[in-house]
Amino acid sequence: MITIGIRDWFSSKKSRKNDELRANVSAAVRSSVKGLQGGKQTQNKWERQFMWYNGPIRRSEYRTKDIMDSLRMIRDIDPDASMAIWNFIRLGNSGHELECLKPTGKPDKPAQEILNEIAKKVGKMYGGGTDQLIGVLLLTAITQGAIALEVELTEGIDDVVDFHAIDPSTLDFRYNKEEKNMELVQKQDNGEYKVLNQEQVFYFPIDPDVNDPYGRSPILPILQIIFFQVQVLSDLQKVVHHQGHARFDISVVEEAIMKNIPPHIQGDAAAVQEYVQGYINEVQKMMSELNPDDDFFHTDSIKVDTVGGVQGKSMDITKVIDVINQRVTTALKQLPILLGRNEGTTETHGTIQWQIYVAGIENMQRGIKRLLERAYNVALQVHGKQSKARITFNSIRVNDREKEANAENIETMTKQSQVMAGWIDNNEAAQHMVGHDAVAEPQAPSAPPTVGRGTRRQIKKEINMRADSEEDEYVKEIDLPWSSEIAKITTKAREEMHALLQKQLERYIDKLQEAPEVPTRMLVDIQRMPKEERILEPIKAFIDWVRKHILGDSTQEIEEWNELAYKWSEQAGLVAGEENLFEIDPELNFNFRDEQLLRWLANRAYKSAELIQGTTDEAVIMTLWDVAAEGNYTIHKFSDALQESFEFSDTRATTIARTEVINASRAGQFHSDDQSGMVIGKEWRSARQPDRTRPGHYDANGQIQPFDKPFEVANGQGNMEKLMFPGDDTQGATASNLICCRCWYKRILQGEEDKLK
Repeated sequence: MITIGIRDWFSSKKSRKNDELRANVSAAVRSSVKGLQGGKQTQNKWERQFMWYNGPIRRSEYRTKDIMDSLRMIRDIDPDASMAIWNFIRLGNSGHELECLKPTGKPDKPAQEILNEIAKKVGKMYGGGTDQLIGVLLLTAITQGAIALEVELTEGIDDVVDFHAIDPSTLDFRYNKEEKNMELVQKQDNGEYKVLNQEQVFYFPIDPDVNDPYGRSPILPILQIIFFQVQVLSDLQKVVHHQGHARFDISVVEEAIMKNIPPHIQGDAAAVQEYVQGYINEVQKMMSELNPDDDFFHTDSIKVDTVGGVQGKSMDITKVIDVINQRVTTALKQLPILLGRNEGTTETHGTIQWQIYVAGIENMQRGIKRLLERAYNVALQVHGKQSKARITFNSIRVNDREKEANAENIETMTKQSQVMAGWIDNNEAAQHMVGHDAVAEPQAPSAPPTVGRGTRRQIKKEINMRADSEEDEYVKEIDLPWSSEIAKITTKAREEMHALLQKQLERYIDKLQEAPEVPTRMLVDIQRMPKEERILEPIKAFIDWVRKHILGDSTQEIEEWNELAYKWSEQAGLVAGEENLFEIDPELNFNFRDEQLLRWLANRAYKSAELIQGTTDEAVIMTLWDVAAEGNYTIHKFSDALQESFEFSDTRATTIARTEVINASRAGQFHSDDQSGMVIGKEWRSARQPDRTRPGHYDANGQIQPFDKPFEVANGQGNMEKLMFPGDDTQGATASNLICCRCWYKRILQGEEDKLK
């Protein structure tokens, strides 16, 4: 007997009313949504055939079983295709990790042991082990553009018997009109199609087309190329046989025959014909019976010569073979070097090509990962486990390890700065960097210390300038407290930058020694040009010759300048920033990891590197052009001209060092002012020397702007440009406003608001 209290009765009645009310509200909301319709409105092209057709969805003519059989044959017998498959499988099956995770995301050790045992025994047909099975799946993915896998369970559905790789070309899709869903089917021996259980049989297409459930083979284009290649090689064999071997040209001298004809038959045409035919037949028999090493013995009525061999002429077949090789490489989605063909390319382009190639392999790995995880999850289900399997393939290296380490270091510093700024907490930063919560509280930074200017100055990042270091006089004249320190940095930077210029000069001279001669045709064209045109600008053919044989793509040089510019800019920016903040308030600590400052310095260093190297490239072209335009050029003259060029001089190194160090120091000043929170405005100050100060900067002297607003200063052409501070290029300022500028700004602090008026 069940007793229900009056309170329970009212409670259940109230609950029913709430449920009814919620249902009515939901229905009203759905009905009020205008413009939306339920169900599918469009129709797939293959749905039309099911009006009367109950068979599987037809495959494209390029995805039929016959095509797949042809691809399998070619991958096994063609050397290039075989090498491509070998590369794909070796790189794609370079190891993996199998994990078992609970719904909470933590490892499930008992379930992990179950998966480990299954991983050892699956793929029995191929030797056993998941790694062997992955190799087979990769092979079908590359060849057929699809992966198929079946999980075989015991009769009692309590354990896994095996994972079976399936030939994807034996599987089809069929639309069930009653259920209105797609079925995976396989044709049986009796001609009927069996519907497969998609909880145990999995199919994954690679790059499927719209409305097409079947995958697309990535190497399908190789068929057309291979057939063409076979035909060309067959024709080439005939050509080699016909032209590559010398043959005898045996002729019978008619005059000799006429002299030897017996007189009594000379008037009888039939007798003469019989005599000549017999004579020629005798010669043919004699020559055909000779062995290859026999000598020739004959009368002077027979003439023996050779034809063909190296004397014959034919088209240059190497050009045709090169075209075929390029198309084979493209069709197989390979890099030339992986097929044993070394086609020169730059490091940057080669890295990009390698990244694209690896991305293709990783795409196939994702398909295999998805199928194997589903298969292992089925195994966990039959063992009564709710955990999930996760497969992770070993990564294929695509970047230089040193570059990765530098990038990771910068990213770590950025996260530390975000934690210090209060934007994120310590656990969020740790999750991003190492994938788990922080294991301890962050350590107090070693720099800067809390008190003492002298102590702080001892821990400046990588400065360590000697007391007797020479100071750049030009920089030292800037009216700022830290000018002396910046002047020392400028001197050191100038020395290293001049050394880099000399290193580049030696590199260019070495390339000149190895470069081919300037084409005679080009020299003739240069000399035919009017002298006034020769002085103005080099011809395109000459520019291309210099870029190809001397300059290259300048990637290495830009990286060298970027590294050097950032090294010294960072030092200058941090020194100026610390000194400037100390001047505002000795108790404030400068943030050496200011993300905005470091990003400004990094961006500026790369822009400067591109500008510096671009100027060098143009100077090399013009210097060599001047020599070529004068006529009677030699490599020695080219080398001498480069050595005398301003672009590799100590003077240019000084200009570069002053520009980069001064601008970086002013960036440090600006961002330390921002850190203080006390600066509300700024006043542009220039040297005010009419004979040395550029007009735009001379006129800008005394211009006042709020701290977060840019100055407006005229450039070399008189056009106004915006700068957040002297030397800033983030607003688009050009070189005429930046190079060797000694302007600075005077800060306006809180309490001085009247100056902004």
